[in-house]
Amino acid sequence: MQRIRTKPARPALWLLLLALLVVVPVAAADSTVEGEIRLQPAREGSVWVGQELELQLELWSDGFTFGDQLFVLPEVAGGYLLQADSSTVKLNENREGVAWQGLRYSLLFYPQREGRLEVPAFEVRFTSSAGFGTEPSRFEFLTPALAVDSKMPPGAKRGSLLITSNSFELDYSWSPPLPVEGPLELRVGDALTLEVTRKAQGVPGMVFAPLPDFSIDGLAVYPGSPAVRDRINRGDLSGSRTDSVTFICEREGSFSVPELRFQWWDPQREKLSERLITAAELTVAANPAFQSGAAAVSQGGESGPGWAMIAASVALVLLAAYLLRRIAQRAASAVRYWLQQRRAGEDWAFEQAQKACRSNAPHNAYRAISIWLDRAEPEAGLSLMAYATAREDQELLREAIALQENLAADGDAGWNGSALARLLEKARNNARKIAPGAPGLPPLNPRFKRL
Repeated sequence: MQRIRTKPARPALWLLLLALLVVVPVAAADSTVEGEIRLQPAREGSVWVGQELELQLELWSDGFTFGDQLFVLPEVAGGYLLQADSSTVKLNENREGVAWQGLRYSLLFYPQREGRLEVPAFEVRFTSSAGFGTEPSRFEFLTPALAVDSKMPPGAKRGSLLITSNSFELDYSWSPPLPVEGPLELRVGDALTLEVTRKAQGVPGMVFAPLPDFSIDGLAVYPGSPAVRDRINRGDLSGSRTDSVTFICEREGSFSVPELRFQWWDPQREKLSERLITAAELTVAANPAFQSGAAAVSQGGESGPGWAMIAASVALVLLAAYLLRRIAQRAASAVRYWLQQRRAGEDWAFEQAQKACRSNAPHNAYRAISIWLDRAEPEAGLSLMAYATAREDQELLREAIALQENLAADGDAGWNGSALARLLEKARNNARKIAPGAPGLPPLNPRFKRL
């Protein structure tokens, strides 16, 4: 019986087959990658003043990976636009047999006045590659301007402290406490402090309106710096704001701190409610420490030269005490006023930006830097990247891009803001050295290449 022997495959044949297996997918991966973006509201129709409206920013590509996502939110006249967190939702679509991948970012918009508001166009960048080992394609898009119609809840007063939320809480306290009946009795130089805390579901603390300005003849008014806190739990945002204001009694008499009305619109039940902080009635009496003591001495009747000398000495001591107290009060008032102006000014905002950067908290740093830029360049409306670009500061631009990429990629744990804090201080010092009348800044939105 004849045996048929099969010859082993030649090594060259195996190498050819292996090369084909490797080359074919790479050649397929070298196909052109396409991309696009979408910006759309999560729901149709108008929105109430102060109500949260989710805007969905979507990045799409027929590639397999995303990278280098970058966008800077614009300022919106008449509303607040912010990115509560940097988490994304992965999406998939089949378009004529081609699989497209998507990333969705959730942006939150809060209209602050009624009428038609417009979210300006802003730039979005990202890269996408066709497969492992291929050169990523770079995409730059400009979102379309987005119009939002906002309406005032029925019965709400324009300019009122309106909150639109499904859940609202208001707590307040007076120090010293107000009596149950009758006016609060104080003396010249005494202080009365009101502290108000507001909490709402689906509303960040920065959206709460500040307390109104008080102007009361005979009472000096010193607002405190607000404490704003935001909390995100599994995508649900809640915010709070605590305000305080101190009233100093400057003279005798009867005074009234006006009432405060807070309106709350529940969009689910479409119900308008109102919370009231009643007026505080004060009776301010003379302060014995401010009296010269001359009247008290005169009641002692006739006195010899020794008693006259003692009475004069006592009068001088009391007068000196009165003057010192008045000087101390004025100094304290000046200090409080200085602190108030400082907290509201550029210096205080810059300190907060520095602290936020050095705490390595990118979201806090982004908000604090935005507040500082708004006070440092109130007319220019610069973002951090535009600020760095306008000054041709490449190092600051790198850190600004790194911050924005961290926000987009949700990489809070790995961000270090010490370099950004140092570069901001350097840029600020350089800007202050520019002599008056020096040439203005370059255009606000120049084109620049990614570093």
